[in-house]
Amino acid sequence: MTGEKMSEYHGFCLKCKSYVKIENHQTHTMTNGRKRVAGLCSKNDCTGRISKIIG
Repeated sequence: MTGEKMSEYHGFCLKCKSYVKIENHQTHTMTNGRKRVAGLCSKNDCTGRISKIIG
């Protein structure tokens, strides 16, 4: 998966208990060197934040 860029990520929101698209996602490198994507839940009524490890 190196070299590939996804324009859309999906993750599980713990607040509304559904698997949704991650809005306004940003990639971060954690202190252990792994990458993660963090953003907001895409459901209208939910204000949950989603974080997903991608590599």
